[in-house]
Amino acid sequence: MEASHQKNLVDQEFPFNLMITDITEFPPHWHKEIEIIYVLEGVLDLGLNNQVYTMEPGDILMVGMGDVHYFLPRPQKSKRVIVQFDLSMVEHVSDSFQDRRFKTPLIKNARVHDQARQEQAHRLLEEQILILDQEYRQKAEGYKLAVMARLYDLVTVFLRHLPLEKVSPLEKSKHRKKLDRLEQVFKFVEENYARPLTLREVAEVANFSVYHFTRFFKDITGMTFLQYLNSYRISKAVNDLAKSEDPITEVAFRSGFESIKTFNRVFKQLKGCSPTEYKKKISS
Repeated sequence: MEASHQKNLVDQEFPFNLMITDITEFPPHWHKEIEIIYVLEGVLDLGLNNQVYTMEPGDILMVGMGDVHYFLPRPQKSKRVIVQFDLSMVEHVSDSFQDRRFKTPLIKNARVHDQARQEQAHRLLEEQILILDQEYRQKAEGYKLAVMARLYDLVTVFLRHLPLEKVSPLEKSKHRKKLDRLEQVFKFVEENYARPLTLREVAEVANFSVYHFTRFFKDITGMTFLQYLNSYRISKAVNDLAKSEDPITEVAFRSGFESIKTFNRVFKQLKGCSPTEYKKKISS
């Protein structure tokens, strides 16, 4: 679960990406591209800044520039379309959006939830997402022009039908500084997860007291630092279990856990099964 500031997410010559995935979890990350998540099947728990949203089939979620977001683990997979693009692709309207953010990022499936206010916005967004998916997968002649046309339509929907709020230059500056500190913390964890870590030393990395660090981390990621650290360590253990034949106890200690009891409890909490059951599952 390696959190990060994702850079060069899209091709600089054609800064657009679309994928269909059912990955069960993904660490906290952020990027300068707009991201749209459209659920096709299953239920998805997604953290966005300091909120956790539960998404069902047909739901759409908007991720703005610099928003910290992540997928939380669930026993069952969720299939979704992810669209990512840089606002530079719609240069004539991008200035209108640079100083705004999505006020209500989640647009529920109006057909299911009977929310008349969101029905038109959902219908228009869904229509463009499905066309983008078709164009990008088929890549017929002129598909890049078609994609750009749909992105103009998408941003028009943002401006006309989605509640947006202004972001002041001071707010943007403060947010950038928070992300810089968060990146330092993530890098420190990546380099030191295998040994015992205290809140005090991690707080010092971000130049905070323990009290202010715990508030800072929860406010920007929506999870406690211990939740993040445990998730990171379990992700390392999962990778280790898949690649090595070492005893589970050794894997636990190598992942940073000082107690096999704690390792087993956290593993089952996050993966829905014990380490032994997981090892059998991937071996069969």
